[in-house]
Amino acid sequence: MARHALLRSALVTAALSAALAATPLTAAAAENAAPDRPDTADLTTWSLPCTAGDERPYVRMKPDLRAVLHDPDDEMVAAQFELGWQDPAGGPQTRELTTSSRPSGSEFAWHLKEQDIPEDTPVQWRVRGWDGKAWGPWSSEGGAGPCEFVYDTTVPALPVISSPDYPEDPEGWTDGVGVPGRFTFDAPGEDAVGYRWSVLGSPPYMVDAPAPGEPVTVTWTPERSGTTIVEAQSVSRAGNISAPVQYIIRVSSGRPPVASWALGDAPGATEAAPAAGTAPAMAGTGATFGAAGPEGTAYGTAAALDGTADGYLTPRTPVADTSESFAVAAWARPETGAGENMTVLSQDGGAIPASFDLGIHDGRWSLAVGDGTADQVRATGGAAAAGKWAHLTAVYDAPAGTARLYVDGRLAATAEGATAAPAAGDLQLGRVRTAAGHAGNWHGRLADVRVWDRVVVADEAAALATRKAQRTGYWQLNEASGGTSPEYTGGQPLTLSDGAAVTESDLIAGTGLLELTGNGSYAATATPPVDTSASYTLGVHVRFGDDLPTRDMTLLSLPGDHTNAVEVRYEADTGMWQLVVADADTPTATHTTTETYASPWGQHVAVVHDDPADRIRLYTGGTLAADLPLPDSATWPATTGLQLGRARTATGWTDPMTAAIDELRTYTGVLSAGDLNMISLPWEVPEV
Repeated sequence: MARHALLRSALVTAALSAALAATPLTAAAAENAAPDRPDTADLTTWSLPCTAGDERPYVRMKPDLRAVLHDPDDEMVAAQFELGWQDPAGGPQTRELTTSSRPSGSEFAWHLKEQDIPEDTPVQWRVRGWDGKAWGPWSSEGGAGPCEFVYDTTVPALPVISSPDYPEDPEGWTDGVGVPGRFTFDAPGEDAVGYRWSVLGSPPYMVDAPAPGEPVTVTWTPERSGTTIVEAQSVSRAGNISAPVQYIIRVSSGRPPVASWALGDAPGATEAAPAAGTAPAMAGTGATFGAAGPEGTAYGTAAALDGTADGYLTPRTPVADTSESFAVAAWARPETGAGENMTVLSQDGGAIPASFDLGIHDGRWSLAVGDGTADQVRATGGAAAAGKWAHLTAVYDAPAGTARLYVDGRLAATAEGATAAPAAGDLQLGRVRTAAGHAGNWHGRLADVRVWDRVVVADEAAALATRKAQRTGYWQLNEASGGTSPEYTGGQPLTLSDGAAVTESDLIAGTGLLELTGNGSYAATATPPVDTSASYTLGVHVRFGDDLPTRDMTLLSLPGDHTNAVEVRYEADTGMWQLVVADADTPTATHTTTETYASPWGQHVAVVHDDPADRIRLYTGGTLAADLPLPDSATWPATTGLQLGRARTATGWTDPMTAAIDELRTYTGVLSAGDLNMISLPWEVPEV
């Protein structure tokens, strides 16, 4: 009926135009231009573009049809939508809607929610404009064709999940962490065009089928052992999703290394004994044993390589099957020349150069992977520093085609599109084969070299790089004699200035505490108990009294000759603790500051410098209060002993403290959050 009415309206309009032909308005009527043909780019089904044929969208709800219309005379314009399809008998069905008028350039919509749209049937639609005087052309004219969609509410069949690598066995355990597995999803019929899948509550992934009804195979690598659930749902073209199907597997722990060398052999040894595998690593004459290993690890001694052509070790056999996924790891400490290109680990590629090269490239830690046919793919991240140990884990994930580099247990870089060549040559420690022969000889130390025939996952890389914090000082401050208070294990004492005294008290912990009176009194060690250019932890209890002080004070500092490498001070104007770090030991150094609230009744205050992460953190009461980025370029070694109650400035010592101080501890390395929470308790706790 609407269509007939519109036709009658058009005839009436034409008759009126003819009747007015002899009037003065004839020229104005003749100048009217009909609305423009709607541009296909301005038509959408829901928010989907106007397409037809095989590209037509499938929708699971009756859609909104939208169009933007323009009138060349910039007049008000109405939209006429037309919808059509063939019924089961082959007869045409049409529906129409004409909207109210709106300004030219407006968007018009037809909400089909109440329309009797058939399912699984191609539906065509088009639109045109009416400016009150003339109809514009249909959007389908001029070869554009109509828009189409299919309304589909059918839920696809449940998928069937299978895996040749991780069979669904309620009794058996299957390898394992770091070993990729293939999982196939296949739903009966042709409704499924893709699958939504996840693993044990992970965010869902979406994968498309090659064609409707065809199976899909994905690869997933377990990152932890135990019972794991793979879940999948079939997805139709309209976005209808089936109920989930679960596939339960039991994943075993990751396979141990196929080869490893601790490199803690006795001085004078000519080869490194294997810790795993059977091949000893022959040492070149430039490689010696007995150097100090990385602190805080089980590797007290290491191999030292002199950077010459004879500075290397090799088991004289290939170890990594580089045609498949593999991983290597090592502790590495460059001696000098960290800006040079040097190799920690590589494997000769037979007729081609090395298939992988782990080491330093342009001053940064780097993993290069290649197949000899093109430029190597390189993952680079983290600055290498002379004289500093770093733990490196390099991972080649063959199914994913990625190379990943972990530095000190943290993912430093990922490179896509990696392909490693099958390497028929020997594994090399401290050098790499190039087209011109072996080069890149390592100058520095190596320890704990490992090789796996699988992917090493992030948690494993973090565990390999763990270094236990080592306590370098513990002052209980329960007693003093001769102007000093002893260190718990007999290390360097705290020297007390005039006005500083250890008094009997159980106010904080133990049987005594240090009282500083603010008249210039302080306590200090003779030398720095930690290296402030590396990782360290400082912790101490402090109590002001009933109220916060009204002047600025320094709790602790580790000075150089002109300023402080680190300082914790109290700011009276804000009532807050401030952590202050200087970027250089100069009178004009730039200082970086962060702060947190202070309490008068007693707090444990701790500073943690995490050198591998380039962060420095402030904890109060065992809780993280502030976290600052701190690149290596901003750290330097303090040259003066630890100070309690004062700090160094360009003009001398400043900001003396009035407070009670107790239980001072210092560590090399990063103390864990759990340990910090434990030592923050204001009573006797187990030793950390």
